[in-house]
Amino acid sequence: MPRGLEVIHVQQAVEYVEREAGELVDLYFEQANVFSAIVGIFGSKALAAFSPYKRHKHPDTAQQRFPDLSLDGRLNPPAKIALESKGSTRPWAIQSHYNHPGWYIVWRYVVDPTGTFRAGRPVVVWRVDVVFLEESDWKYETSKAGSGRGGRTHTFGLIHPAKKLAEAAAYRLPGVGIRGGKPILIESSK
Repeated sequence: MPRGLEVIHVQQAVEYVEREAGELVDLYFEQANVFSAIVGIFGSKALAAFSPYKRHKHPDTAQQRFPDLSLDGRLNPPAKIALESKGSTRPWAIQSHYNHPGWYIVWRYVVDPTGTFRAGRPVVVWRVDVVFLEESDWKYETSKAGSGRGGRTHTFGLIHPAKKLAEAAAYRLPGVGIRGGKPILIESSK
C-alpha cells in the first residue's frame, strides 16, 4: 500500500463507490467505458474525502493527466506518492492512457441489477487492487482504427497482469471468485 493509505480508507471508499455508481447504472448499459471512468472518479473522490491522498490542485492535471491523487495533494509528486484511480469490470487487466510509474488503485466492479451479489446494490465492487507499477510494466497497445475510420487515444496495457496483481488486493468481497474471466458467486470458506 502507498504510504498513508490504509485498508479502512479503501473499505469506506468501496461503500461510497457502490452507492453513487448505483444511481447511474443505466449509463453502464449505454456507455460501459464511460461508466468505468465514473467508477474511478468516485473512487478518487472518496479517497480525497477521508484519506491523506488529495486531488491535484490544478483541475487540468487532476482531470486529464497523471496522477489523480497524491499524498497531501502534493504538486508534481514522486512516483512513490502518486495514485491513479481506475474502474474496471475485467478481473485482471489494467489499461491506461499513460505508462507512468506510480501507485494504481483499480476498483473491480460488476453491474448486477438483480442485487444478487449484494442485496440492494446494482453496482458491486468485488475487489480493489492497489499496486505500484513501473514504466517497464506497461506495453503500448496499437490502435486498430484505420484511416477514415476514426481513432482513439494512446493506450497502454499491463504486462502479465494476473501475475503482477496476484497479491495486490487491498479489498475482496467474500463469496466472489473468478471463472471464465468474470466474477461469480462461490461458496465462502467456513
